[in-house]
Amino acid sequence: MIAVQAGILQHRWRRLLAKLLAQPSYLLILQLTAVLILLHEIDTFAWMRIPERLLALAMLCAPRLMQSKGAWIALSSLLVVNNLWRWSLLVNHEYLTTYWVLACTLALYAPAPEKVLAWNARLLIGLCFALAAIWKFLAGEYLDGSFLHLTFLLDSRLALGAFLLGGLEADLLQQNRTLFDLLQTTGSIAPQALQSSPRMAVMSLILSYWTIFIEAIAALSFLLPRPKILTRLRYGILLVFIFTTYTVIPVLAFGALLLIMGLAQCMQDCPYWNSFYLGTLLLLPLWMPLPQAVWGLWLGFAP
Repeated sequence: MIAVQAGILQHRWRRLLAKLLAQPSYLLILQLTAVLILLHEIDTFAWMRIPERLLALAMLCAPRLMQSKGAWIALSSLLVVNNLWRWSLLVNHEYLTTYWVLACTLALYAPAPEKVLAWNARLLIGLCFALAAIWKFLAGEYLDGSFLHLTFLLDSRLALGAFLLGGLEADLLQQNRTLFDLLQTTGSIAPQALQSSPRMAVMSLILSYWTIFIEAIAALSFLLPRPKILTRLRYGILLVFIFTTYTVIPVLAFGALLLIMGLAQCMQDCPYWNSFYLGTLLLLPLWMPLPQAVWGLWLGFAP
């Protein structure tokens, strides 16, 4: 019985993917981008984000609006204004989202919008990883592992990684966050009071170099035409980065944006990856928070 139900679900899943991929590729990318704008950080109230979300919702409900140049110009304008108004509060992927929406807008003016989307997707992904790798290398905080080490000790999103990789218990990590808050407000303790482990220090250094490596390889694979073997592997490299990064740090909007841009390109030059990218994107709200959810349940049942 279970096998039959699993077979039915698998058949329906394949039909859904096939139906979505059967429409013009550029239209699918526009729809997915509109969904991203609608759902991005929806759990936080920011009145300046309401107009862009309402417009994205209207575009999803009205097919004509989805392909309307005026609607995309308006959406781009709203994002640009929001970036300028709240520039000091935004995280880096929000700027990348604005660049991508601008690329979607420009694509509608081209005879072949799917090619414009693919070219811009490759350029944005490559530049994003190149600049990230260069910054990490020049800043020095990644070269000695100190940035990730401190982040593991203080960021609640990395509690699972700190436990598995560094052997640090949840109560100790909570004490670190409490002490750091006290340090920021009163300055009454020294940063050395934060508790860690030798294993956490070593793993932070290893992961720091891994991050620089995978970002640099991804940048080269998307920006350079040669070597051919590297360009052929770029979609796999991007997925390796997404899975190894966002299962530890569940930033849904950034992961979704990279998957959308990756899909925009592979639909043009490597259709083999289409279903995998689209399926990974659609299941993203399930698989990305799953490790953290299991970690939370484990803490709840732990004595």
